[in-house]
Amino acid sequence: MFLWVHYADMVIALVQLPVAVVAWWAATGRRDPSRTSVAAFTVLLGTAVLRLAAGVVLLRWGWEFAGPRLVWVVPALLVAATTYLAWRRPGRWSGGAGAVAGAAGTVSVAAMALLAGVGPAAAAGGAIIAASMLGYAYRRLPRRPAPARAGRWRAAVRAAAGVASVAAATVALSTASALPARSSMTGGAVDDGGGTAAGHRHPGGISVTELTGADSGDATVRRFTLTAQEATVRLDSGARVAAWTFDGVTPGPQLVVRHGDLVEVTLVNRLPGVGVTVHWHGVDVPNAMDGVAGVTQDAVAPGASFVYRFRASRAGTYWYHSHEMSSVQVRRGLFGALVVLPRDAPAQQDAVDETVLRHTWGDEDGVATLGLAAGVQRRSVPVGRPVRLRLVNTDGKPATFAVTGAPVRVVAIDGTDVHEPGVLPGARILVGGGARYDVEFTMPDAPVTLRADGPGIVYSPRGDAGPDRAAPEPALLDPARYGARTATPFAADSRFDRRFVLRVDERLGFYDGRPAVRYTLNGASFPDVPMLMVAGGDLVEVTYVNRSGQHHPMHLHGHHMLVLSRDGRATTGSPWWVDTLDVGPGETYRVAFRADNPGLWMDHCHDLEHAANGMILHLGYTGVTSPFLTGSGTPNHPE
Repeated sequence: MFLWVHYADMVIALVQLPVAVVAWWAATGRRDPSRTSVAAFTVLLGTAVLRLAAGVVLLRWGWEFAGPRLVWVVPALLVAATTYLAWRRPGRWSGGAGAVAGAAGTVSVAAMALLAGVGPAAAAGGAIIAASMLGYAYRRLPRRPAPARAGRWRAAVRAAAGVASVAAATVALSTASALPARSSMTGGAVDDGGGTAAGHRHPGGISVTELTGADSGDATVRRFTLTAQEATVRLDSGARVAAWTFDGVTPGPQLVVRHGDLVEVTLVNRLPGVGVTVHWHGVDVPNAMDGVAGVTQDAVAPGASFVYRFRASRAGTYWYHSHEMSSVQVRRGLFGALVVLPRDAPAQQDAVDETVLRHTWGDEDGVATLGLAAGVQRRSVPVGRPVRLRLVNTDGKPATFAVTGAPVRVVAIDGTDVHEPGVLPGARILVGGGARYDVEFTMPDAPVTLRADGPGIVYSPRGDAGPDRAAPEPALLDPARYGARTATPFAADSRFDRRFVLRVDERLGFYDGRPAVRYTLNGASFPDVPMLMVAGGDLVEVTYVNRSGQHHPMHLHGHHMLVLSRDGRATTGSPWWVDTLDVGPGETYRVAFRADNPGLWMDHCHDLEHAANGMILHLGYTGVTSPFLTGSGTPNHPE
């Protein structure tokens, strides 16, 4: 229901703008009042009532969702009603009184639209209204009747002024949205959990380049080389894709290490004309090894190389991908899986352990695959053999994975084991963009089917079975209620050192000089979103409020967050640790983490198209600086 109300309200706001323009256009005509202006203000009154109703309905989701509308809609409704009466009964609202009432009404309507997320459109409409208001005032100056020809000239001038106002407003908004050619992550405003301060720069301190982690000691070293290069890959449909790959394959090579190992990966760039990095998604690496162009390193230029070194500090399922032009490079194939096995776990030669990466080629409506297969794959698994499936969603939009045909357990989320996972008759899991879920089952004497919103894999003893389309659809897994509770290092009633609230809104406008749907954080887009500032050791609480109509998988680099509540209800299952939290439309999540990994860390929407349109902020530790820059005048473009 939230989506219906949200988008209905946005449509109404969009309707209000041209109607307001028509109202004032008619107001500057020869008739006082004209039928057109009366009709337009009638529509404005009606739409204001509808927006008031939408605001009341949104109270169901809380004041965070309804408040921004009601605070503006209620007074605007009153002014719109006054304006309506002014036009209906001009004798009582003549001259200046009518002008003031009408001006207040239309300006209020424009403000309402602005709050609904159509800011540039409101500004353009406001420019027309301002020009019309001048014409309205001019029309009421005492003067002798003008000849017909002068009236036609006046109409032409009025039309030209309106067109010029729209053009000027559009150019101004586009120009103002252009990003700086060179931008530092350590300049600009910061939020320390108690308010926002402008122009903060970190004096002295330590550079991110020095945050390389502890010495390897006697750890086992696992060395890999990843070469970024062009390749043509073939999907199971026969379609050929001009991909960017690691080592000529996509998904890239699966890297398998053990907990405690020192991982050393040499990245070599053989792509023509573009830089590249490797980000270790979900791995709490030292900051210098995070692989974000313009934040922790410069993008690796064509022909150059870079060495990443970090300890595999936590067993689990992870993945790696480029974080230079990531909205383009990940889509084109620069990603792969990283699996960290428990340190002392014995090798199970007869077990099946498969990592399944779901990816969409082209745009978000392109071809969805598991690996490179868009159809149904088949696997032969002997009866009684344990199977572990590591499910990875490399896309930005959530994907539903379903396992049917055997009792299953969901044993890990984002690389963290679920405490006492219960046995389910089947599993249907909404996996947000960038997130990972591990499921286990024992192979029965019947097919087991994995589906992922289209492509699938069928496991059977002989390897020749097709999917069981008659299998009942399992219930959707609720991670907030699954598994058993156990002790955590902090909880909802802990004393937090820093508290932040991040409100996501949806706006039409411009970003970096181009039209875009902007998903803002507290009303701002990168690079204008204040950095969240913490000190080492702080216990930090963050509340995500999604007032938009889209899913936003919020990914905090370098840390794992404990989900405390969803929509005001405390979690009751196994501790739910995440590094990428899918926040759906109308949802509110409260999470917490310990600031125990110093650096400058990205915290962004992992729908990478959203991030490319400005849905990015950073978590900064006091005293940490970065020498790297982003922007068109640099080699770095992280999203």
